[in-house]
Amino acid sequence: MEARLEKVPGRQEEFIIKDSTGITVGRIFSVEINIENHFYILRIKLYKENDYEILRSVLYRLMKGIFAAGGIYKVNIFVDQTIDTRSFIDLGFELEGVIEDTIWNNGHCRFELLFGITANRFNSNQIKNRVVLKGKNINLKLLLPSDADKTLDYYTRNKEHLRPYEPERDDSFYTMDVQKKILIESYKQYLNGSSINYGIFNVKDELIGKIQLSNIVTGIFKNAFVGYSMDIRYEGRGYMKETLKLVVNYAFENMKLHRIEASTLVDNNRSQNVLMSCGFKEIGISKKYLFIDGMWRDHKIFYCTKEFYKNL
Repeated sequence: MEARLEKVPGRQEEFIIKDSTGITVGRIFSVEINIENHFYILRIKLYKENDYEILRSVLYRLMKGIFAAGGIYKVNIFVDQTIDTRSFIDLGFELEGVIEDTIWNNGHCRFELLFGITANRFNSNQIKNRVVLKGKNINLKLLLPSDADKTLDYYTRNKEHLRPYEPERDDSFYTMDVQKKILIESYKQYLNGSSINYGIFNVKDELIGKIQLSNIVTGIFKNAFVGYSMDIRYEGRGYMKETLKLVVNYAFENMKLHRIEASTLVDNNRSQNVLMSCGFKEIGISKKYLFIDGMWRDHKIFYCTKEFYKNL
């Protein structure tokens, strides 16, 4: 849906956002223009929280106009935490900050997200898009803050199923606010190159599991850790084996890693079989390794190198 921008009479740096029918759906406020240092800071307020098409249209027209006029190299935009972040990510914006407790709404404090983009990034189309790994039965997609409703549903319906394998979680974990904060942090880690948090989606585009490469180190180490979980309704169908192979192949061939490490509880035979079927080899047992389900638990440690994987 196309959006129109109209200047607010008497306010030079304030715009009204209207949809294609002429209804006002938001406003844009100028926070700071610094010609000397070539940056521009804006705040966007949408009255409809999840209108992806309108926001994307607004962002594109704004950036095109600002950068075409010259004089501005960097633009930063403040938005409410409830915004659909896909619009920013699709156009190449990067999440640069989370500003806590800046908005008071209905008796609750909310935070703002700070996105940024440069003229070079906007104009070059060299955008770090949402990574999608496609398999035969599943697709892996980078989880974004806009996926908080999906992760909340996933963790809620698998609460008891995942309890023996994951850290203890209080009730706040099972809320939209906390899920969004977790995904904001994981997206920042993705941009920084230290982690990739994938959702596992079936052919109906339902979130049925998660897999994450974390503690990614390059240089002479070229190592990462992998962890995963699967919806109880989809276990035993080969989805996790297919998922792990996609991620391992991407890590070795695209990210140029040399080694991936994983751990399982000593009695989690199903997970161990998945790892070994994908070329992982057991190192041994690490005592009192992780605090899981209220106790420090022993774990079996596995690793896979590019050489092992190629020889499968």
